[in-house]
Amino acid sequence: MGVFTVRDVSGMRALRLSAPDDGSGFGRLDLVSVPVPVPGPTEVLVRVALCGICGTDADACRFRPDNTSMFGGPISLPVVLGHEASGEVVRTGALVTRVSPGDLVALESVLACGTCDTCLRGRRNQCENVVLTGLTAPGALADYVVVPETACHRLSLLRDSGWSRQDTLLAGALLEPLGCVYNAVFVEGGGIRPGERVTVHGLGPLGLFAGVLCHIGGASQVVGVDPVPSRRELAQHLGFSACLSPAKDHTAPPDTSLLDAEVHVEASGNPAATLPVIERHLRPGARCVVVSRTDLPTRIDTNPWVSHAARLIGARGHCGGIFPSLLNLFAAGRLDPATLVGETLSLEEVPAAMARGATATSAGKTIVRVIEH
Repeated sequence: MGVFTVRDVSGMRALRLSAPDDGSGFGRLDLVSVPVPVPGPTEVLVRVALCGICGTDADACRFRPDNTSMFGGPISLPVVLGHEASGEVVRTGALVTRVSPGDLVALESVLACGTCDTCLRGRRNQCENVVLTGLTAPGALADYVVVPETACHRLSLLRDSGWSRQDTLLAGALLEPLGCVYNAVFVEGGGIRPGERVTVHGLGPLGLFAGVLCHIGGASQVVGVDPVPSRRELAQHLGFSACLSPAKDHTAPPDTSLLDAEVHVEASGNPAATLPVIERHLRPGARCVVVSRTDLPTRIDTNPWVSHAARLIGARGHCGGIFPSLLNLFAAGRLDPATLVGETLSLEEVPAAMARGATATSAGKTIVRVIEH
């Protein structure tokens, strides 16, 4: 096990991840004191209220024998973790016009440059110069974080709709993971046609959120697959049509299985196990959207994809344009933030929770209450 410490801090607290120094394969998570960052001319200083723990954070903490992180995307160590945040604007740069001190905001985590050829083609998620909050830039598991003003989304719609400050901030902290799923299913994946069937493989937060959004989007059936009973129970409570253990599928006749679907969502983080199941349950013209990462290669049998004219679609995060739609769903009562949350931790409790792998099997989104509001 790597070294996890909570140090005496007198300045701004920040949860910093470093490569392990004991050969354990698990990173160092230190709660350290660092200077409060100063925003540049187009940047915003946000006092963090809440920050979600993501599977990405857990993967980033696991290391190979050569001391490189098992997270499948870019990461620059050491780094302050955290990229699913809400909070209050406390200071703005001289050129900032989007938000003002006192505004409650939610933060995007994929920071596109906006000027590379890929961005100018409208593919900001694939920005050639992308910066990822909490992975390649300091994150929000800290008292304060600095982000570009373009990453800030005001939560005034919820406050104007009568939401409490606490519920508003909670919804704000859920926008980033909800946005990843929205982008995967409804943008990259082409959306749900009313009446289509959906199977979600893996009922961690992303899989759970995918099923909820697909139900709102008009799916006639949403089936979840996960080995953890508490996750299956929560999914059914949130409107899934049925939830199965992976083992149950192995004996189900393919022509009558509940898993047959026009849309599959791979959210397990273990596509080596789920893709063979998905390939047996593709409907003609099916789409499979992959929203989870893995550092292991996965074998694909191309025959069922060809036979069913099916598509395998990757989706990375989200950048721009999605938060407003999700805020509308919250404001209309179609999404309830309290039902999507599992465990709530203090910042000081995060190292121990990560060390014991608490988020790997938890039901609902784990939220860190950074500062009491």
